[in-house]
Amino acid sequence: MQSSELDIRDLIDIFNRQRRLIILAVAITLSLAVVYLAMATPLYRATALISIDAAGQNLLDNGAEVSQSAVLNSRVDGEVEILKSAALQLAVAESANLISDPEFGPSVGLSEKIGTALGIGNPIDAVRKLLGLPAREAPSGDDYVKRIINKLSAAADVRRRGLTYLISVTIESESPVRAAEIANSYVATYIDRQVQTKTDAAIGSRDVLRRQIDTARQALTASEDKLNRFIDDNLDRIEKDSGDPAVGRMRRQLEALRTERTDTIAALTAAEQAQNSADWMSAASRLGDEALTELARQREALEKGLAQASQGSTQAIELSAALARIDEGMSARVSGLRNSIDTELQTMSQNESNIRDQLRQTLTQSELSSELVTDLFNLQQSASAARNQYQLLIDRVQNFEALANLQVADARVVSEALPPISASSPQTRLILALAFVAALGIGLGLALLNEYYVGGVTSPVQLRNILQAPVPTAIPAMSGEKETTIADEVVKSPMSPYAEGFRKLRSAIDIGIRRAEEDNQPGVDRIADQKGQVVLICSALPGEGKSTSAIALARTYAQAGQRTLLIDCDLRRPSLANYVHVEGSIGLLQYLTSTEDPENLVIEPVVDPLSSLLIIPAGGRSNQPTDQLVNGARFRSLVRVARQSFDVIVLDSPPILPVVDTRYLAPHANAVVHVVRFANTTQGEVREATSQLQEVLSKNTVYLGLLSRQVATSRKRGYYSGDYHGYYVTDER
Repeated sequence: MQSSELDIRDLIDIFNRQRRLIILAVAITLSLAVVYLAMATPLYRATALISIDAAGQNLLDNGAEVSQSAVLNSRVDGEVEILKSAALQLAVAESANLISDPEFGPSVGLSEKIGTALGIGNPIDAVRKLLGLPAREAPSGDDYVKRIINKLSAAADVRRRGLTYLISVTIESESPVRAAEIANSYVATYIDRQVQTKTDAAIGSRDVLRRQIDTARQALTASEDKLNRFIDDNLDRIEKDSGDPAVGRMRRQLEALRTERTDTIAALTAAEQAQNSADWMSAASRLGDEALTELARQREALEKGLAQASQGSTQAIELSAALARIDEGMSARVSGLRNSIDTELQTMSQNESNIRDQLRQTLTQSELSSELVTDLFNLQQSASAARNQYQLLIDRVQNFEALANLQVADARVVSEALPPISASSPQTRLILALAFVAALGIGLGLALLNEYYVGGVTSPVQLRNILQAPVPTAIPAMSGEKETTIADEVVKSPMSPYAEGFRKLRSAIDIGIRRAEEDNQPGVDRIADQKGQVVLICSALPGEGKSTSAIALARTYAQAGQRTLLIDCDLRRPSLANYVHVEGSIGLLQYLTSTEDPENLVIEPVVDPLSSLLIIPAGGRSNQPTDQLVNGARFRSLVRVARQSFDVIVLDSPPILPVVDTRYLAPHANAVVHVVRFANTTQGEVREATSQLQEVLSKNTVYLGLLSRQVATSRKRGYYSGDYHGYYVTDER
């Protein structure tokens, strides 16, 4: 497996290390889901199903052709949008009386309830008052209506069922009965509005056509009059040109009818004038009615008798009553005669119209001059067109009047909504299942986040994944020991897990350098040639066990018979001298800062009290930047001389992140050991330090990680317990 890969075992180890975080995330998420289920209000969904006659229904035309499928589909989709419209929802709110419904209508909010209970009114208004802001305006009626429509829109689900002509209207409510009622009211209101819309359209079309009928009637009358005048004005010529005796006969009939009608109209007009002036004899004479004449004579006799009778006498009263009856009878007689005359006039007009039609038909068959034929044909065509248009408008008006009374909806309810038996939400099983999946995902995500970015490093595998480098061992924590004596365990307890850990580290370093040599990588010196190998011990931050690890590793090399030199290169905060309780006459700082000739300046390493290890202490703490010192010629000369004299040179470097010195020390190293303290240094800091370090390392440098002070595990096959316990002796003093 490549170093950048992460196999299943690594994931299992990661999740096992982070199991507490995963369990906590799952528990919290599931608890929130349970709380939501306990507090959520059950909602019920009722569905009404309607079918759309996409072609439309017309009771007066059952043979209407069906439109194309695409047009029908568009029609159904359009009806869905109509069902979702705010106008229809407003009508539904009115028909279902949602304004008084506690679920959809105006209600008091939680903050207002709390404010009322505390006696401060609306808390928001109270806060605004304290801030000197004006109180909010009270919601208007339109605001309440908009809120009701918004609630209804949120509760309604209107959708087409696949590619069918079926549309489902689903209402979600806290009450199953109320959900069914609103759903049924929704579809009923939709159908009623559809019928009303079609009726209004028919009535509107009828009214438009009615306004056009008057114009068409006037045009027809004008065309007929023009044709009749032309015929009347040219009858002599027509009769002469045609030579048809029927034309003359019809001409005489027309003249007789016109004369009779004129006389009748004149007599009727004179009678009406006489009646208005109470001249009943003249009226009777004009109308030529004997009964009316007799009534007029009786009236004159009654008027004479009334004039002779004493005013107020019985005779005068009786004569007045008789006179009133005579007047009433005469008025009724005149009205009857007028109606009779009107009927006669209508008959005359009809006869005249018939004779004119016969005359027109005869003229069309007669041989007339081309000029007369042309003029007559044009006038007849104009009259015919006006007549056809007028008749068409009358037919259309009658058709729309019938449609207005016979409209039916293009939709019908195929399934009314019924109160549901069980609540549609919250769906307990689904929510718990989703919550568990989400909780597990969150837990695993947090585990990976904590493993790779947030939390500290807690296992060699984790450190290997972060560094993308081998981690040969983990150094256990030594309880009950002071920090200055931890490295002494390598010598004082050579059979302890602590000492064994550094021997594993030493072995990994030697093997890494040997493999680099076998691969013929340039720049790798041979230990067999007695040219010392430089091992750099570094860490991202102070306090990670870097110096004690450097001492312990150097002592393992010394115990293995290697000529070993340990140099304290942390000139900012030296600590090796304090840890091993030694102090040299000339330290590294004095050597690097001296102005004397290097050949005349001798630096003598001090001997480790517990081993044959030689140590060059820092020789004090520098108050000036030291990067130019470790990057100078004197330090390079020192390392070169040390390589000729020692098998292994261990460099204890400053921390990488706060000090730049390590970036200049790393190029001298054949191997670099990156020390990370257990569960202390964040992974981001480790990554940043690794990134800075790898920028200056050559490709042939052995790069290893070391997890320092790992807490002992209770696993059966752990590093420092279980089956391996018998191999270690924790105290040999």
